[in-house]
Amino acid sequence: MGRTRRRMRSAARQLGLPPLSTVEELCAAVAERTGRPVRLAPRRMRVGEPSGFVERLPDEDVVHYEQETSGLHQAHIVCHELAHLLCGHLPEAAPPDAETAAVELPTIDPDVLRMVLGRSHYDDAAEEEAEVLGAELLRILVLAPGAGTTSQLAPALEHRKGQHV
Repeated sequence: MGRTRRRMRSAARQLGLPPLSTVEELCAAVAERTGRPVRLAPRRMRVGEPSGFVERLPDEDVVHYEQETSGLHQAHIVCHELAHLLCGHLPEAAPPDAETAAVELPTIDPDVLRMVLGRSHYDDAAEEEAEVLGAELLRILVLAPGAGTTSQLAPALEHRKGQHV
């Protein structure tokens, strides 16, 4: 794991983000690096769905993440999914052909179908890379109270009587 961690730390530094960057700034840096727009899509995940996933569309990558969780957890999910993009774990999106586009499945929720068809199965090495790089990206975001993503943590660190712990 030491070699993977060093390689992923270097990949995070190569993005050139200053400490205390926002998730949006991180998405912009990833978009610049990959040459594809990245859009964030908070949503309420259904039971059994992952807490986040990337949907690769022909013209953009969409990072779906659980909206009903803390800001820190949201940032962690987004960083993990962005790491999959930076590591090249997703195949290129193929434009749907006329035959595929004509198929109708009225009993299946279109959002669930899109999620299942768009999600790749990652092997253990890819998940390890995404987890390590995601953690490195999160370190860039979460460094000091009152700035960037960390400002969302303040309520979690506040004592019931209004004192910080």
